[in-house]
Amino acid sequence: MTGIPGLDGLIEGGFRRGQVISVSGTSGSGKTTFAVQFLVNGAIMYNEPGLYITLGEQKKQIFANMLRYGWDLKKLEEDKKILFVEYPPYEIEVFLSQEVVIRDSVEMVGVKRLVIDPVSSLLMGYGDEQKRRERLLRLLERLRSLGCTSLMTSESGGIDAEVPLGKFEVELFSDGILYLYNMRKDLKDTRRQRGFEVIKLRGTKHDNKICPIEFTDHGIEVYPNKEF
Repeated sequence: MTGIPGLDGLIEGGFRRGQVISVSGTSGSGKTTFAVQFLVNGAIMYNEPGLYITLGEQKKQIFANMLRYGWDLKKLEEDKKILFVEYPPYEIEVFLSQEVVIRDSVEMVGVKRLVIDPVSSLLMGYGDEQKRRERLLRLLERLRSLGCTSLMTSESGGIDAEVPLGKFEVELFSDGILYLYNMRKDLKDTRRQRGFEVIKLRGTKHDNKICPIEFTDHGIEVYPNKEF
């Protein structure tokens, strides 16, 4: 179970072990918050250690930002409930060459939940589409072999397409696509509305409606019985 209020009932109780799920959305839609909440819930509620790999924002910034939800990530790291690994953009190639180190980290604390945020950073250096796709498929294969449930965040360019996809279309190769909305439903609206949609989740009979969400003092809550 994800432990995110309102979500597990939409997806038959949670994600399957070993799945790789894309969490997509535009800037400011809550992708990082969702991913961290998934790890925190695993560590605190289900005794499932996590691994968070940040390829963009600094770890100390994430720690500070998530305190507003009451999540003491520094303490969870000290207790080896969640491992945090930080790779700045200029060290992406180092990350790609350290599969053994990541696997050792997973085995050391028995990691069950893993997050890569954002996965697009791993693909930006490849101008050739074929090479990007090969790199992505290799990454997905490695993640599935770890036996964890993995989330990859991905920036979407917008929601005009029938299925909103990020620049590198990583969602097409994942086991699931979760989309976070932060939009004006009408140009006259003075406030944006936040929503959540399960676009794809292999092996699961999931609800296909867009549900409103809120950012509460305890993280994201999904409201499946309300209209978006």
